[in-house]
Amino acid sequence: MALPTRDEMLAKVDVRFRELAPAAPPRLDPDDPSQEPMIKQWHQAHHEVLSALTNEAYFASLPNPPAPLDPANPEHAIFMDYWNDIADQINTGNPGRYDWSNPAVQPDASSDLEAEEIEMPAQDGSVRFEERVASVHEHLRPYVEAVATTPLAAKLVEHTWQQVETLRGLVTDGTFQTFDHWWRSSPYSEAIYDEDDANEQLAFVRDVTLEAKIDRTTGVLDLQVAGWATDFRTHTSWGRVSMTDG
Repeated sequence: MALPTRDEMLAKVDVRFRELAPAAPPRLDPDDPSQEPMIKQWHQAHHEVLSALTNEAYFASLPNPPAPLDPANPEHAIFMDYWNDIADQINTGNPGRYDWSNPAVQPDASSDLEAEEIEMPAQDGSVRFEERVASVHEHLRPYVEAVATTPLAAKLVEHTWQQVETLRGLVTDGTFQTFDHWWRSSPYSEAIYDEDDANEQLAFVRDVTLEAKIDRTTGVLDLQVAGWATDFRTHTSWGRVSMTDG
């Protein structure tokens, strides 16, 4: 398969960036301190899109690649080399060490490995973690769309990705090894009122949280976004009940 071009990647980055920063100007100015948060959001969008495109090409090009990749496992070294080569080619637009237009010629390093007994997957939430994190975009999208015409949208995105980093820390420190309930992040709540009538609420975000629970069979985290978002002016709303309320 042909890898995505750099231009195709950047087009997707721009779409994702506009989701994260709807009020951003057409061009960012790195010398403008007020735009620093948006520049960080652009880098976030770039990282997410490049990782997603690389993963898609990686799994499509190799017959049975290991996942997740473990830097401490010497048997994964060649696959990490493949993944990084794909990412570099997409990101730079330059040729790499491998020709991914004909992936069939790539060696299947796993074929040289002896068959091993099936083991219980890692129980810390690290299994397919980045893939699960990528799914947060879709969980969050209807909330952002509900309040897209308000400043609440950007704040909601920023808060949620802060909670993703909190979750990442919990996975790293092994919290989910023994935690079998739904984890709930700190909530985000804010309302906007009419400037001429402080009693008239125009839009709100209420108790929006990131929630996670590990599936002990697969070792994968189930993720969802819960809470409520409404814009009374556009009559758009979205909400989902928290799993921790049950």
